[in-house]
Parts: sequence; structure tokens; C-alpha cells
Amino acid sequence: TEPLHDDIVLNVQKCFPWESHKIMGRIINDHLKDPTERQKREVKKPCNDVMRVLLCKGVDGDVLQRYEDDFKEQIKFNHASLIGVIDPTGLIPSGKVFIPGMGNKTPSRVFVTRNPCTEGKDGIVAEVASSRDFPDDVVEFFDSLGFGALVFPLGDELPTKINNGDLDGDPYFCMWDEEVLRGINLDSDDDRCEGKVLTDDDVVGYELIYKIDGIDRAVKVVHKLKEDPDTYLVETDDKKGPQTHRELTRDQIFAGRHVLTEVVGHRYKGKGKSKDFEFGCKWSSGGETWESSKSIRKLYPVSPEPLSEYAQSKGLLSDGLLPTNFCKWVKKGLGEGDMTKITDHKTVHGNIEVLCHYSNGNEEWVPMDEAKEDCKIFLGAYAKDKNLFGQPGWEKMQGYWLSEVHDVMCKQMRSNEINSFVSTLYKKWTQAFDINDVGRYHWETTTWGSAYKQSLELDKHGGLIRLPLLMYRKLTPKQQKYADTVSS
Repeated sequence: TEPLHDDIVLNVQKCFPWESHKIMGRIINDHLKDPTERQKREVKKPCNDVMRVLLCKGVDGDVLQRYEDDFKEQIKFNHASLIGVIDPTGLIPSGKVFIPGMGNKTPSRVFVTRNPCTEGKDGIVAEVASSRDFPDDVVEFFDSLGFGALVFPLGDELPTKINNGDLDGDPYFCMWDEEVLRGINLDSDDDRCEGKVLTDDDVVGYELIYKIDGIDRAVKVVHKLKEDPDTYLVETDDKKGPQTHRELTRDQIFAGRHVLTEVVGHRYKGKGKSKDFEFGCKWSSGGETWESSKSIRKLYPVSPEPLSEYAQSKGLLSDGLLPTNFCKWVKKGLGEGDMTKITDHKTVHGNIEVLCHYSNGNEEWVPMDEAKEDCKIFLGAYAKDKNLFGQPGWEKMQGYWLSEVHDVMCKQMRSNEINSFVSTLYKKWTQAFDINDVGRYHWETTTWGSAYKQSLELDKHGGLIRLPLLMYRKLTPKQQKYADTVSS
């Protein structure tokens, strides 16, 4: 045949129907030859995520287990993964769907969802149109498609009601087993959530010293539990003992505790090796003191926000005034991003400094030795771009140069990290769902599930997954790069 247009190339990646659709069509339609036993065993059972959604919809676990047992024994084949398509005839009534290729076994209704699905509102029960409602030529057309399509009415919003679905080729899971359908509570609240969800307020994230079992421990307020009186969950944030949780009221948190509220000045103290940097500190108890960098680090495992913001505003993080390790500690409190590139260099008192750019938008002059610790690849790439190999101070840079694979490595590293992050969120959702003291309707379960679904778009669209601080702290530092706290 002649091409439709000289500038158009059509790349067919998948052919419809799939082999699994053909097998299911032969199982369902009495007019077709039965598949072999081996072919029947190729049909996949419903995935665990779909079963969890059906549990959220009110279906009894025994009913679902019975269906799985019947499927395993090849007694029931009342489910399939179908490709969502639009009705080209315009005859399917609004709010209904149609499944071609089922013949006289076409059900009157069907449960429909699509992956990723994690909660009850991700699936619906839809009515199925009957072929008796169509003219003979339309019936003949649908029959020609064979089994494997879920046809949606033209111009209807029904796909968007199924876990924000569309019709760009995604599969929809369908189940028409009548015993399972009878178990679905159509009047259930799909937004049901157990445990009152309180928004993290200005107290959440606060750090303080609190005496636990006679020992002063660094603790952090991680979650608001209830109101009247405001009560919070605090979590130990040091290595002085096992991680411990306590419930404290707002009054207990602020009653004379050592909470840094503002930094009002800085100065040098001492001489020679005993020289140290001091900060003027205001405390929630009302007092003001001068505290050395060493004493502040003993109080807090992570730099408190007032100190980090003060050091940044006064330019103390980029001119070498602060001790190197203390400076890194303060930057960590600011949430310093990952290095993304190096764009310039200079020599200061015989030492080379490079201009580093970070993923959070910041840029900073950093001593070369410190930049080596952060990322040698960017130093090598910069030296290659500026022809610095062999020049004084840059002799070893050629060993760092990996420009041929640099972009690929960075993209692959990010992709691997995101895949690990997605897997972690999925595991935390399933664990919370299956644990009795949390459960399928608990706010933490639904939050993990929602975060998992959002994370699947990170590699393509970027962004951050927002979580309550209590849940954010359960991620590793690498995973926290792709998340943020709700109160931030």
C-alpha cells in the first residue's frame, strides 16, 4: 500500500489482541476451540494489589481466597487485564462499558481498576452494555475485535473515575465474578480513613534536649497526635541509646527546655589551637548565652534551623571562617542539594577553589579537596572542558574524567535510586496494609500508598514526594533526596 504521508513513520510496538487475550477468549466463548491445559495455566491470577483494593471495597477475605483457589483449580476464569479503548460507534450508553468477545457470557456488571492501585477509590463497579442493544452491523464489528478490549463510551469521563485512567493503551483489570461483586459495598466510603490526620504545625520538626531515663537525649518532634491539649510524638535523634518515643504536650516541649529560637551574633573566642567560633543564642526559656560551635554540636545531631539560616545570611558558609566539619554540619541543616556541575575556578592564597552548583539552586566556592570528596566526576569533567589536565594542581584530574559515560552514569544512578525509592514506598504500603495495628484504612497506610503511586512518575516528571515528618524520617538519606516534608 502507498504511505499515508512522506513525513510520517508508524512504529507498531504491540499487536492487539495479546496471546493471553486469545487464550481467555477461547476459555470464555463457547463457539471457539477450548485452549489446552498448558495454555490455561499461562493465564495469570489477580495481582495482590487488586486483591487489597477489593478488601478495601468490602469483599470478605474468604471470598477472595475461594476465588483464588477456584482459579488455581481452573474452575473459574472470571477476570482479565483488558486494553481500554474508545467506542468508535458512539452507541455505548454513558456510564457503561462493553467487553467484546464474551458472547452469551457477557456479564451485567464488572469491577474495574488499573495499576498502580492502593485503596478503595481506585476501583469502581460499572454496568456492562448488552450486544442486544446494538444493530447487527455494530455487533459484527465488535465481534471482529475478539476478546481483549474494554470499550468505553464516546466522550464519557468514566476512564478518569478509574484511578485517573485514560485511553492511551493502558490495561484495565476487570473482574466479573458474581460472588466477588456481591461482596463489594457500593455504599462504602472510599475515602474512609482511620485515625484523625492532623496537619504538621510549627512545633513539628522542633529539636530539643529532653531527659529520658535520667539521660539528656536529643529529641525531635515528628508528629502531631491530638488537639486540646496539643500533643506530639517526639523521637530520640542521637546515639546515646536505643531509639525511643515519647508523647509530650506543647507545654512540656516549651517549658524551659533548651530550644534554640534565634541566633543574634557571632564572634571568635580564644587563641591558637583553642580558638573557637561562638554564637549568640536565644533560647525558648527566655535566656541568652554565647555558645561555641562544639557545644552546639553536642546539643543537636543536625544543625537547628535558626543557626543554619543565620550562618547563611552572614556569609559564614563560603569564606572559610567556620571549621570545615562544622560548616558541613550547618549546610546539612539547610538541606544542601547534590552537586550538579562545576563552572569556574580560582586560586586563593595558593589553594584552588571551584564554583559548585547544587540541585537546590545554590552555588558556592569550595576548596578543591572538599569538592573531591563530594564528586570527583564533576571535577574531571570541568578540567577536561577547560583543558586543565597537567596544569599545577590539576595533575590528577585526568583520572577523574569520565565524560564519555558521565551523563549515562548520572542518569542511571538517578534511575536506580528512584527505583529503590519506589520499591521502599511500595513495601511500606503493603506492610502497613497487612499489619493489624495499622491496617488498610489507617491514614499512614493510605499516605504510603499515595506516595508510592506518585513516585512512579518521578523518573519522567521529577518533583518531590511530600510526606509527614514522621514518615519522612523512615526513609534513608538517599531516599530523602526525592521527598520533602508536608510542612516544608
